Amino acid sequence: MKGLHWALLSVLLVSGAQLLLRDGMLSLPPLTDPRAFLLALLHGQAGTLALLLGLMGYVASMGCWYLALHRMALSKAYALLSLSYILVWAAAIWLPGWHEPFTLRGAFGVGLIVAGVLVIFLPARKRA
Repeated sequence: MKGLHWALLSVLLVSGAQLLLRDGMLSLPPLTDPRAFLLALLHGQAGTLALLLGLMGYVASMGCWYLALHRMALSKAYALLSLSYILVWAAAIWLPGWHEPFTLRGAFGVGLIVAGVLVIFLPARKRA
């Protein structure tokens, strides 16, 4: 399928970007104090690089998404975006230091996402 590799690359980039943005924002001062937040950004404190890389990941993901949409149907490409939820969920559980709990509710949600993507991507049976 044309464009599938661009869509999957977009999913990987946006998933990585979400994880980097979370990490960066937890390392920076809270946004309730805009002055401290901006000073931390300007002085390159911990978290600034992660925030910058996360934003660049989003931009790169948008470029891949643009290329994917020129090569495949929106209905199929859009379904692939939901795979990002699975990647971020799994990474937040397995990455050291993140301490996100595994829940059956989350696993059930992941199962529903996988089932939905399969329904869209499995070839349709032809009726006689």
